[in-house]
Amino acid sequence: MTILLLTAAAFLALSMALFFGPQFVAYGTPGLRDAFQRPEAKLIAGGLATAIALLLFAPVISSVLISDGQAVQVVA
Repeated sequence: MTILLLTAAAFLALSMALFFGPQFVAYGTPGLRDAFQRPEAKLIAGGLATAIALLLFAPVISSVLISDGQAVQVVA
């Protein structure tokens, strides 16, 4: 599972670099600021931020601890 999470993180970092990298390399910081004014860049950035948040927090909230008397169960 850890390998899959690291692979997903690497692909997310690669997609951010391929989308925002050329604008940053060609125009520097002002060009990157101008890129975030476009609606498609805001959509991509929001989607990538959501994917990163799910990547970080979904494995933590996916298990449930059930305690009933003497028995304890962990349900994934």
